Amino acid sequence: MKPDEIIDHLAMQPVAIALVFIGVAGVLILLVSRKRLQLRLAEWRIQRCLNQIGCDQIRNLICPDGLDGYYTLDRLALIQDTIMLIAYKPYGGNIYCAERIAEWTQVIGQKSFKFENPLFELENQLTALKSLVGGMPVHGVLFFNQTAAFPKGHPETVLNLDNIPHHFLGANCDPVNPQVQAAWEQLKAQQNQPSANNRASVKT
Repeated sequence: MKPDEIIDHLAMQPVAIALVFIGVAGVLILLVSRKRLQLRLAEWRIQRCLNQIGCDQIRNLICPDGLDGYYTLDRLALIQDTIMLIAYKPYGGNIYCAERIAEWTQVIGQKSFKFENPLFELENQLTALKSLVGGMPVHGVLFFNQTAAFPKGHPETVLNLDNIPHHFLGANCDPVNPQVQAAWEQLKAQQNQPSANNRASVKT
């Protein structure tokens, strides 16, 4: 090998080492971030799916709870003949539940966790919502993400990506009952009131 070729070869070694180092670092970053990226992608899918429910939606509506406090209603959707309250529950693992029991159980691996039956809070929020819309029909559902499984079944009010009723989707919900539409407009007006937006949200 000629002297000039030897010098060029030695000069390129740091560059090659740097490229290898960058490549290895990139692979390590991808491996470490893979789970986080998967979780973010899954959450994006959930939110995209939720956004497709109903002809219109209201997010984070502040609603008096009747006890000098307030609920923040996560998501309301306008369906053909009802207003749907959707409470998103990002629980994973196996969920063991029943409609009237006080606590549900979440099992992840060898560990289990108890949490209060979320249907009770949903019922309280529906009662508060009814006070805003008078006699208009309102319904509520719990929405779990795709990492949740229900080995022994679940109440009808539990939804996930795989069991959303076809008529809940916005593309299929027209026409809307005029009285329900009028109640919906009242809720949208309530959301836009400055006094409502400035209240502290206290969940009781």
